[in-house]
Amino acid sequence: MPLTAIAFMLVFAVGMVATLFNPVFGILLYVFEWHNHPPYMWWGDSVPNLRYPFLIGIVTLISFFLNRHKLRQMPHIYLGPFFWLAILLAWMYIVSFGWALRPDESFRQTWEFTKFVMFYLMIILILRERKHYDWFILTLMLGVANFGRIAYERGSNRYLGVIAPNATEENAISAHVVSTMPYFGTRFLRGNRWLKMFIILSVPFLINLMILANSRGAFVALLMIGAVGFILFPPKEKLKIVLALVAAGVMVLWLANEQFWERQKTTLTPKEEGSAASRFYLWRGAINVIKDYPLGVGDEGFSLLVFDYVPELVPKMQEKGARTVHNTFLLAGVDWGIPGFIMFMGFLIHTFLVIHRLKVRLKRFPALRKIYYYDLISLQLAIIGLLTAGFFTNRLYAEVLYWYAALAVVLANIINRDMEEQAA
Repeated sequence: MPLTAIAFMLVFAVGMVATLFNPVFGILLYVFEWHNHPPYMWWGDSVPNLRYPFLIGIVTLISFFLNRHKLRQMPHIYLGPFFWLAILLAWMYIVSFGWALRPDESFRQTWEFTKFVMFYLMIILILRERKHYDWFILTLMLGVANFGRIAYERGSNRYLGVIAPNATEENAISAHVVSTMPYFGTRFLRGNRWLKMFIILSVPFLINLMILANSRGAFVALLMIGAVGFILFPPKEKLKIVLALVAAGVMVLWLANEQFWERQKTTLTPKEEGSAASRFYLWRGAINVIKDYPLGVGDEGFSLLVFDYVPELVPKMQEKGARTVHNTFLLAGVDWGIPGFIMFMGFLIHTFLVIHRLKVRLKRFPALRKIYYYDLISLQLAIIGLLTAGFFTNRLYAEVLYWYAALAVVLANIINRDMEEQAA
């Protein structure tokens, strides 16, 4: 058995035992497993063929009911935008059972989304302390750093050598990675020496992964994160943001090859490049599908309609297969109709409002603001980065989006409780 497989099984076993005593470790183990999902790893055949996410989820849920008295007591747990997710999920089942063009595929995706919603709730109910939040982010950063290592060892142009659940191609993986970059930045500013050393070692591998992925959407997202971050960070930190962007630019210049620059240049002239130009046709086709099917067509329904609604790409699709929407927001409208689009947008807007209101309230608590302000900015930028990349690819079913949204509510509960205790 490879050493990597042995290490995975060791972490899994220790994590499961720890989860029996504290459900927080189940949340962390789930994130670890997502980044090391055996069926998607070269060493996966060496470990038992188990339903690892399901086992982790069940044990975590059992532990929560048995050990919830060990968690920080909160008189009221705010669930935030969960209402939007619950209504969206119910609507997805209605569409899937009612009029979905591919009911089996639509129900399968709806069931997967059900798991996202359940884990969203588990994150909110279980993570109740600042250290729990920090552990979650560190686990996420370690998983992404490992992606960078694997891409360095096994990757090549447009091939990363690593995939993950609901992120099974280079655009999705690079979108996931770029969304974590704000945490690497703020943790470098605020972390201890060991964390800073880890970040210094990891970031070049992450930049290399993004260059190998050569995803135009991911690099637009990185630029968006830099621009919005410059606006959001306090004036005294803006110089550090500029220096970080310069350092990242130097690494890109050092690591990038001609293939990278040729592809990235097409971002400025998308209609002159085949795959970029095809997105315009797909987006126009998706808008027309929404007009004709305002209640949605269910998951994978677009693949049946795309030949009729995107005639410009029919010759290419006959050779390579049906294309998807390549836009997170339009996909919500195509799959689940105008009601689904409204619910999804309501969920996102409500999540951003949760973060914004926390930033406003913290102005009255300078000591707490010093502790949490950078976490809130990082979370804003992470979601903005993922959604920016998602404008060019499908991230509606990206699980990390719902992790971030849940973390916003986690911070709301933790900060509100801290404010109550400080005011008492």
